Amino acid sequence: MTADTRRASNFMCSTVLKRTGGVLLATGIVGGVVTFIWLAMIWRYLAPMAAIAVLAGGLLLRGGPRTALWLRSLAVLLLAAGITALLAAALFQPLDLTLTEIRLDPGDFALAAAIAAIVLVALLWVSLELGRPAVRDEIAAAGIRRWDVRLPAQAGAGIVVVIGALLWMMLHGQTADLATSLAQQQLGPEYRYHLSWISSDSNGRFTSVRGVVTAWNHKEIKHILLHWETR
Repeated sequence: MTADTRRASNFMCSTVLKRTGGVLLATGIVGGVVTFIWLAMIWRYLAPMAAIAVLAGGLLLRGGPRTALWLRSLAVLLLAAGITALLAAALFQPLDLTLTEIRLDPGDFALAAAIAAIVLVALLWVSLELGRPAVRDEIAAAGIRRWDVRLPAQAGAGIVVVIGALLWMMLHGQTADLATSLAQQQLGPEYRYHLSWISSDSNGRFTSVRGVVTAWNHKEIKHILLHWETR
């Protein structure tokens, strides 16, 4: 590689990093401001992503090839985890409950879907930008070993699968049946029931169990908080 080619490659890499960093920084700041102003529940989920975007943007504006390598790997990991989570979400809630939620509050569903799409597209864009040939050439020129992009992708998907399997086991079984039965005693047979969350802790003598059961019918959706103790 000639000196002119080397300078051109370095300039192109620097341009990509500054462009990507600037977009991430601006996006994170806007997301943070919106989260602060509009304190609806769904926007609170944007706060961690906005913080990550601001941090990543700042690092790219000041960093070099090594920063690009790490952040691209993080973007690929989060992208794979996000896609896997969306695909797995259908397994953790009855379809009828999902359709009822959409019918009763289509605006909330549309907003959640839009946010998920924006986040996934942003992660894809970052992974593609930081994977450009100019950036890869600078990583190689700096003597940094490049990672196979499939590794963070597999890690992201694997983390979601493991967490999903553990959550599935928590939400099914005798304890889940008991939670559903307790909820049904409160509201009766006019509703259908689904255990949305459950947790437990033990002090050695008793086990304290807390759960949330979602009850729904054609007209409404209710969330029932449960708490009981077992020996």
